[in-house]
Amino acid sequence: MVTLVISEIDKSIGPGDIVGAFINEVGTDSNNIGKIRIDKNSKKAEVEVELASAAKIIETMDGNQIGGVKVNIKAKNPDDLVDKEIMDYYNKFSQLLQLEREEEIDRHKLEIKYLSPSERQAKGRAMLDLRGKDAGTAFGHKPLVKFSSKYSGKKLPETEITTGDLVMISLDKPLHPNNPTGTVAEKTSYSITVAFEKHPPEFIYSKGVRLDLFVNETSFDRMFSALEKVKKPQNKVEERKRDILLAKKGFKNAAKSKFQSNFLNQSQIKAVEHSLAAEDFYLIQGPPGTGKTVTAVELICEAVKNGAEVLAAAQSNTAVDNLLELLVEKELNVIRVGHPIRVNKKLRKHTLDDRVLKHHSYMEAEKLRDEVSDLINKQDSYIYPGGKYRRGLSDQEIKEYAERDIEHHVRGISPRVIDEMASWLELQSKIDKYFKQIERLEKQAVEAVLNKADVICSTNITAGSEILEDFHFDLSVIDEATQATQPAALIPYFKADKSILLGDHKQLPPTVINQKAAGEGLAKSLFEKLSELHGDDALSSLIIQYRMNRKIMGFSSLNFYNDSLRADPSVADADLSDLGINPQSEKCFTEKALKAEFPMVFLDTIDMEAAERSLKASSSYDNPVEAEIVLDILDRAVMLSMDEHHIAVITPYKDQVDLLNQHNNLAEIEIDTVDAFQGREKEMIVFSAVRSNDEANIGFLRDLRRLNVALTRAKRKVIFIGDSSTICEHQSYKNLLTYIKRVGLYYRL
Repeated sequence: MVTLVISEIDKSIGPGDIVGAFINEVGTDSNNIGKIRIDKNSKKAEVEVELASAAKIIETMDGNQIGGVKVNIKAKNPDDLVDKEIMDYYNKFSQLLQLEREEEIDRHKLEIKYLSPSERQAKGRAMLDLRGKDAGTAFGHKPLVKFSSKYSGKKLPETEITTGDLVMISLDKPLHPNNPTGTVAEKTSYSITVAFEKHPPEFIYSKGVRLDLFVNETSFDRMFSALEKVKKPQNKVEERKRDILLAKKGFKNAAKSKFQSNFLNQSQIKAVEHSLAAEDFYLIQGPPGTGKTVTAVELICEAVKNGAEVLAAAQSNTAVDNLLELLVEKELNVIRVGHPIRVNKKLRKHTLDDRVLKHHSYMEAEKLRDEVSDLINKQDSYIYPGGKYRRGLSDQEIKEYAERDIEHHVRGISPRVIDEMASWLELQSKIDKYFKQIERLEKQAVEAVLNKADVICSTNITAGSEILEDFHFDLSVIDEATQATQPAALIPYFKADKSILLGDHKQLPPTVINQKAAGEGLAKSLFEKLSELHGDDALSSLIIQYRMNRKIMGFSSLNFYNDSLRADPSVADADLSDLGINPQSEKCFTEKALKAEFPMVFLDTIDMEAAERSLKASSSYDNPVEAEIVLDILDRAVMLSMDEHHIAVITPYKDQVDLLNQHNNLAEIEIDTVDAFQGREKEMIVFSAVRSNDEANIGFLRDLRRLNVALTRAKRKVIFIGDSSTICEHQSYKNLLTYIKRVGLYYRL
């Protein structure tokens, strides 16, 4: 039941009048009306009605008459009017997102605790040696403090900290519970202005203040805003796409258009055709090496050719840059929105910032900035009317006392101080007018640049920025869609009439640091959800892969993709001999493992004393014996003249990464976790499974998507090192061992 509140009722109105009005005026069934409570003193009544009747009652009776009296009517709790399924989704993901936010805050605290101040500043998450200055108040009378370097005229360091972020201010105890936090309101090269909920402590005006990024509040705010659109769509497009998200509307196709391309294979062409024909959304699954991003670019080009305004988005800056680079090669006018520092240097000329700098409106604004700068410098010669000088006087009172040319003190303030404060205020008035003009010109430049773009590229989160707030697109193409949480992917999803999501839910899921949130659904991507809801009609799979030898591909194809993948002839038989690596000797296991005829190798430590270990105060694992085996293979490969850049070592555990890096002397060989290598490729991958124990406990190796990613990073060779007695208790690893025995080399160390 929904509780409706009727206000402005007359004392003569009783329950019968209300029931009669609802039945006669609205047509409500009497069975849909529940308890009625009337408070004649407050002239209000509360009425319980069924959800199905509530919206129509409000629409009909708000401003209408009951018992001859005009009344107002609304829901006591507006959320009660929202469908239960919608509210369940909204509440679930709001709670999970809040868990993730709180976890991130906790992690920042740990970094502050264990990194030195200079190390944290170098990472872009702290700013040192600042001093604060009163900067008036923001909207809602929130105090503003402007921080600049304590060394006059010095630029602030490069930083991740940006407008909207939550920051913590400290002097010498960065984790003190009473340190104030505020929100970054403005940032320039020389200052950063922070808004506080209440007046901050006096120490922030000292020299040597430290400012720490506390959590990326902007990202969470934008995701929460996207969830609000699930609950309360702002237009018909958002409502329709919300209903698709919750399976209230099904997948629809328009008439399929014929698409031709000299660049794409048949499965890619089919995916583009189905995407163009879909009315609201479509999914393209791109298994490893199948040219998912190339397909996305051809789809975008075709959409632009058909007159569509396109948003191209992805979860990571790297993925957005990959899209941008390929789109630029197609000679489209592409604008990259986002912080230029996070953009690949060779692509920065395509950023909004770079293009705006060259626009005539912005150049005009820069001239005004020079004039403002002169006024600000002049203003510095007068006394700033801060709290300790003004003694409660308003701006107007200061100006009036100065005009009267008084010769006596006012509230203990000398006439000279009053004159100087008035001069400061007069200059501030001029400065404010200049800044309004500058803001108008800069906005003109930004809108002009964006309006001329064929395609706008951004991360999922940046798609929800103020810059793009008023922009709506015909099409949003979301690459890396399986690596984004639903709240993140909903941002570009709701920005367009139609959305095409590209990804592969058989590879790694979105990164979620809070395990409870991950387990309860935050780690399930929008791509995966839509795939489950709408089935194969809404999805095309790419089947030709251009990365790896067919024997490397074969296991993943059989176990993850229903044996659908095919290797393009250009890579089907690729092996290390193509790079001049093919040892003839078989004196030791390293040479056998590196023989070109075996694209897949399993080195089994079952007969060795090769137990895993977990270091004190660590939840991760390492394996010193496996580490030695890995390093022996690397040394032999380099001795055989293999380029270090062609080799990578992948392991599921961070402690094993650290152990290998401590002992590896080959600087150009990358060693990292499975998660860090998604989307990457190398000629040869050496994989260390790490786990070796009597309980056959394989930890998160059970997440088979990690196995899929690890194996499919290699073009020509995979060397898998592990203890079969532990890992092959899991059927999929047993299948892997059987497969490698059939197509490659199995060797017991």
